[in-house]
Order: sequence, then structure tokens, then C-alpha cells
Amino acid sequence: MTLSRILLSLALVFVAASLLSPRAALGAGWHYYDPECPIDLGGKSMKFVAMQPKKNVDRECIALPDVGPSVIVLDAADAELRDMNWDIRILRGKGPNGDADPEADIVGRLPVQKFRNGMVNFDQNFREPGEYVLYAKLTSDDGAKSFEGRHPFSVGLVTDEEIYLYIAFGVFVLVAGGVAFTLWRQGKLGFKIPDFSKTD
Repeated sequence: MTLSRILLSLALVFVAASLLSPRAALGAGWHYYDPECPIDLGGKSMKFVAMQPKKNVDRECIALPDVGPSVIVLDAADAELRDMNWDIRILRGKGPNGDADPEADIVGRLPVQKFRNGMVNFDQNFREPGEYVLYAKLTSDDGAKSFEGRHPFSVGLVTDEEIYLYIAFGVFVLVAGGVAFTLWRQGKLGFKIPDFSKTD
């Protein structure tokens, strides 16, 4: 097998691993209306998506890549939810599981109101990297019925999938470099290493 074929094979393996990783699929924005992005409200659900349009066009479910101005979009198709009062808050998370106090950990909040079309988008400027939680509580006018849910997400943090991608790239570089160096030493690249031990 020639060097070019070896390097091409390694490159294809690396690219395939990158494209098939869950993080790559999420970052590509394929999930805007994907069932993996709902907020469970306890019997009902609404969809969540976050974007940073000033930096890229990606739509994110679980990880915004950078701090800074961001847009959060919520979409509820259920007619009953559209007739309720929405209390939407962004909370500072206490770990990746959505732990946060809806009263003490608020970093952003919308005025409580109804969204008759079932959709709201709002700006949120994340100043610090870390774990965050989208908190939603929807309540009927008489207060007799309510739905509550949370959606944890991160901002400006390196995800596990990205760490694996960096490791895979490092392995690729090491293997490709090792193969090239070995073939070079064996003289299979068209030239050999000069032997400086010989003197005239």
C-alpha cells in the first residue's frame, strides 16, 4: 500500500468519525424540530432551540459554543399551552442536570404573559461560561392548572464529544506522522536520509 493510500484511508476514518459524532450532528443544526429537543412540562412539551446569529448559523439544543449575545426560541404547538400565562426564566445551573433555584439563580426573565401563537424568541447575553437552565412554568388564568419544565444547557464549555474529537485528531496526526516518517527512513518517499557518519 502506498503512502498516499494510507494517509487517505486515515483521513477518511477521521472525517467519518467527526461527521458521525452526536455533537457534530447537533452542531449542524439538523435538530430544529427534532424530538430530542423538547422541554418536558409534565404531560405536555414545548420545543427549545438556542442560537448565536452574530457568530454562526448553528441551532443548538444542549451547548452554545461561546458566551455573548444569544437568541432562545420556544415553540408550543398545544392549544391549551397557548392560552396559559408563560413564566420563562434563564437560571444559572448548578451542574449538568438542571439543578437551579427558580427564585435565587435567575440571570434572565421575561415578563409573564400569554403567547397566543405558541412561540416566543428572546435575546439573552451570556456573560460567563457555565451551565444554565431554561425554566418554564405555564399557568392557567385561575391558577388551577400549571405545567412546569426545565431544559439544561451549557454556554462556552468544551463538551465531551469535542474532547473525543480532539483526541481522535491527535491520534490521526500521530499515526499519519509515524507512517510518513517510517516510509521516509526506508527511502520509499523518493529520497533518503543522508548518512552523516560517512566521511570523505
